[in-house]
Amino acid sequence: SVLAGCTETCGWFAATLAVFSWGTFGVPIKSNVNVDVNFFVMQSYKTMVCFLTSWLVIFLGEPVRFTPWGIVSGLFWVPGAACGIYAIRNAGIAVAVGTWSSIQVVVSCVFGIIIFQEAVKDKAQTMCAFMTLMIGLIGMSRYSDPSAGKTSSDYVAVSTGDGNPDEKSRKSKALLGGLAPSKRKSSKIEKVLIESSPPSNEAIVVTPMEIEDISPETSLLDEDVKSLAKDRVILFGGRLVLTRRQMGVLGAVVNGAWGGLNLIPLHYAQRDQGMSGASYVISYASGSMLVCTLIWIGLFLYQYSKKGSSLSDALDALPKWHVNELGVPGVLAGLLYSVGNFCSILAVSYLGQGVGFSFCQGQLLISGLWGVFYFKEITGRETIFKWFVSASITIVGIIWLSYQKGGAAMHR
Repeated sequence: SVLAGCTETCGWFAATLAVFSWGTFGVPIKSNVNVDVNFFVMQSYKTMVCFLTSWLVIFLGEPVRFTPWGIVSGLFWVPGAACGIYAIRNAGIAVAVGTWSSIQVVVSCVFGIIIFQEAVKDKAQTMCAFMTLMIGLIGMSRYSDPSAGKTSSDYVAVSTGDGNPDEKSRKSKALLGGLAPSKRKSSKIEKVLIESSPPSNEAIVVTPMEIEDISPETSLLDEDVKSLAKDRVILFGGRLVLTRRQMGVLGAVVNGAWGGLNLIPLHYAQRDQGMSGASYVISYASGSMLVCTLIWIGLFLYQYSKKGSSLSDALDALPKWHVNELGVPGVLAGLLYSVGNFCSILAVSYLGQGVGFSFCQGQLLISGLWGVFYFKEITGRETIFKWFVSASITIVGIIWLSYQKGGAAMHR
């Protein structure tokens, strides 16, 4: 194999390349956010490209080998990464990647150093390096928040239409976080208009409005108000109200906690079958393709049952692929992710789970730069300055962590 003579230097080079590839793969996904596509469709594009490109390792002299641990990796990666795509499209690339990167560092730390007992120079300093890295990552995520410094305290709840006043009051408090109404500052009062749908399918629409007459009869919904209906998710009968951004952050948390486990099976594949990092790529991609296919079959069977056993209706109800709009961005995102994924596997193989995979979370630096300068997700000089300070702390943590790497990875 071409990689047979690789040392830790290969691992550091691969980890650096993974940082740039993973930090950029979300750009095509974010660029097409206006296309109404199911997030699992975008994940399917990524999975297919990952599967097709995985066979290129044959040209590196790697034999074709399979291990069931690849399926386990797919069970972690496919659902988790799908939630990650949802996060990018709803919360933004900077905050989404920042959130899941922070969580994945913790996951890698726990499994690599505590569970796998990977060798480091000094455990106390290594933990301090992890804490420094975490502080930087959390700061970057915090100052990637487009709503930083903004508040909802100027909103007052007003209900319209018929319905249970107590129920609407409860929903209003949930929606506004229990904030008290602000004082009147001018002749015009900012109001929040809450429109209730029929009880069987209740929805809440929120938007700030300036109105002179606050009576329900004169309150009208314009196009801006209607468009804002898509920005609220009402859960548990109004007891929990989340914005699209909050749901996106939740998706990033799932990707970090669940998807961040996707390379843990590599440890056992190397231990039980002696597979190198490069040879694991085919098993990883094949297992992921199998999981993705099974999910599509599950979606079809659900729609088939729901549509009264109508084959055409079931197929028509499945999420659309939007090939014309998303074919090229989907393939590009898949290629970038595949490069990062291959390099991350090499990084874990030569540096270990704790150091290698954690270093790869420096992707947050790259994605944050895309968010600041290209997508303009972060605005305001002070906020941008604080973001770069946090980024600097992250770099210090990464360098410190790199210095603490001692000896060969135990599960190479």
